[in-house]
Amino acid sequence: MTQKQKKDNIKMKKIIIITGFILLLFIISAILSATIFYFQNKNNELPNQNNNILYYNEEQNEVKEENEVLIVDLGEDEENKKEEEKPKENKEDNKAEEKPKVDPPYYIKVNNGANVVTIYKKDSKGNYNTPVKAMICSIGDATPEKGVYKMSDKYTWRLLQGDVYGQYAYRITGHILFHSVPYESQDKSTLEWWEYDKLGTKASLGCIRLKVEDAKWIYDNCVPGTQVEFYSSSNPGPLGKPSAKKISNDEEVRRWDPTDPDKDNPWKEYLKRKEEEKNSKPVTDNKDTSKNNNINTNTINTENTNTVDKTTSTTVKDTVENKINKTNEI
Repeated sequence: MTQKQKKDNIKMKKIIIITGFILLLFIISAILSATIFYFQNKNNELPNQNNNILYYNEEQNEVKEENEVLIVDLGEDEENKKEEEKPKENKEDNKAEEKPKVDPPYYIKVNNGANVVTIYKKDSKGNYNTPVKAMICSIGDATPEKGVYKMSDKYTWRLLQGDVYGQYAYRITGHILFHSVPYESQDKSTLEWWEYDKLGTKASLGCIRLKVEDAKWIYDNCVPGTQVEFYSSSNPGPLGKPSAKKISNDEEVRRWDPTDPDKDNPWKEYLKRKEEEKNSKPVTDNKDTSKNNNINTNTINTENTNTVDKTTSTTVKDTVENKINKTNEI
């Protein structure tokens, strides 16, 4: 090997070493950047996972975990942390960004004694004293006996204790929610109809059960922050206690809530068919029966008349004899 070839080999080795070192630095830098990016995204995504994992254990008053993922409760503390993380601004800028607070349009009272929910709106003086809607409900042993709470998050479907589901669930406080009568699955045709027939009585574990139309009304019309007051009285309230249809005997459709506005709800056609069947019954039999009744009535009247005549005659005869006897006694 010549001297020139030796020098070329040395240069090549130096180039390979330097290139390898640069490549190694690039790989280490990429790994560090990916690690930092991963943990930043993990912290941002964790609150979003809470909506899919957290569910209410109504009987044991606890929050369960699924797939060994930590449940994070997004309450006031979490909101305060987010506020602290934001860059501080001048007070003047904060004042400019503040939005005027809007009071909730409704105030809700839950009467545990009568199993009635009454909705109030503001009167001319700005107080929630005007009743606008009453709802029949079912409370439970864990239902708050008194106090005022603010509603927070809501769900179109919510997993409940016992592997059942509620429609239009709205959190009142802790593990206490407004929701429909339970379903066996997230399917509107799996209603626990025997529980529906208990509406108006103490039947839940602690949540406030409602007809679907009532649970949906609260879901649609009440904003987070709406106040809910609990109390107990035998007086149902200014609008009284509404009723709920018993559906146990309607085997064909009882797996649906009759008040559910869903277009596939079979109750509308079912009740329409029942009404048509009722109106289409033949009337001729009734006429014949009435004629027979008239004949029987006339016969009875004739017999009664004869009986009365005989009785009258006997009574007159007895009266005359009594008079004669009395005259003899005198």
